[in-house]
Amino acid sequence: MLAGGLLAATVLLVLLRPGGVGEAWWAVSGGLLAVALGLIGPGEALGALSGAREAFMLLAGMMLLAGVAERAGFFGWVAALAARAGGRRARRLFVMVFFAGSAVTAGLSLDATAAVLTPVVCAMVARLGLSPLPFAFACVYAANTASLFLPVSNLTNLLVYDALDLGFVRFAEVMLLPGALAVAANAAVLAALFRADLAGGYGSYRHQPENPAFFRLSAAALAAVLAALPAAPPLGIPAGAVALAGGLGVTAVALARGWLGGREAVRCVPWGLLALVCGLFVVVRAAADAGLDRLLLGSLLSVPGEEWGFGRLLAVTASAALGANLLNNLPLLTLALEVAREAGEPAAYALLLGTNIGPNLTLTGSLATLIWLGLVRERGMEVGAGRFLAVGLAVTPPVLLAATAGLWASLRLLAG
Repeated sequence: MLAGGLLAATVLLVLLRPGGVGEAWWAVSGGLLAVALGLIGPGEALGALSGAREAFMLLAGMMLLAGVAERAGFFGWVAALAARAGGRRARRLFVMVFFAGSAVTAGLSLDATAAVLTPVVCAMVARLGLSPLPFAFACVYAANTASLFLPVSNLTNLLVYDALDLGFVRFAEVMLLPGALAVAANAAVLAALFRADLAGGYGSYRHQPENPAFFRLSAAALAAVLAALPAAPPLGIPAGAVALAGGLGVTAVALARGWLGGREAVRCVPWGLLALVCGLFVVVRAAADAGLDRLLLGSLLSVPGEEWGFGRLLAVTASAALGANLLNNLPLLTLALEVAREAGEPAAYALLLGTNIGPNLTLTGSLATLIWLGLVRERGMEVGAGRFLAVGLAVTPPVLLAATAGLWASLRLLAG
């Protein structure tokens, strides 16, 4: 009860941020309190964090790459590319923005789409005289939904990939079909919901990076790291080391050329996010040691029926989606890791469908959604919990169904 109460209180404080205190402070405080109360020993807490070091390296490396790319104008170039592909039709531009956000999410992370691409897209559509709200929704939904594709696309993926030792290529192969079906279904339903706001056209839009050499460097670094990630593990090189080396390398070159200042480089590292994850990881590990993981998730992953048929996969996916909205997706997924390890690979993938797509339902489902909410409100768009829930209720169920069907088919196609 004590461990569960501490977990619930920590998550609530992280989501609400009372007094304007950042979420990382509440998470770290919760972790320290878990140690102080004897819910988890200092050695065990450090061991748990050390066991997830590759996930942290991947996260830090990819976010560092995204931070440098942002300052080089890469995301402005992505938005301009979507504008050209939109053919001056608002509805087609909406679809292009959704697919552009999906590509950024898959290759960099959902945080890059929610926190970096969203303001760039909103500024672009405002200049084009279009309503920014549909495009803002496209960014956040692309961030959550398209985070299925690669281990680097979402921190939840990284934790499962690391804990279950799934393999980079294997993960990408299994998640390709469910991810593609989820993105297609999400884009179609969301475009239908906003069809009245997407009538008409727009004028031309141009974007030119201020420093073309810096832009080329960041784009080349991104391409090189994404190409190296699947090739590294078979050679015995940790994927996290590749991402971190790429991020540090491009930062060092930008610093040496004078394209990036020292303070800017430091701000590119997601210190707050890393601290948040470490704190939550310790609190959740303490709750799992107290048996809360099996109390909440043991029956979920032992649903009777055929061996991981569509119905069983859907039950796990839907339950994980509901839990992600009640508890937040990161704590829920972290709590489920040990149970998922015992239940097997299909359980892990089904959990990821629920914890990644499920946050499309409410504003509190994922931290990326909360970051997005702050950004759109700064730009004068009031998105209340009721409005987000109404859109989420229309979008989330069909997307979950499409993704689960894709996972069921993918597991059978790749069974050999």
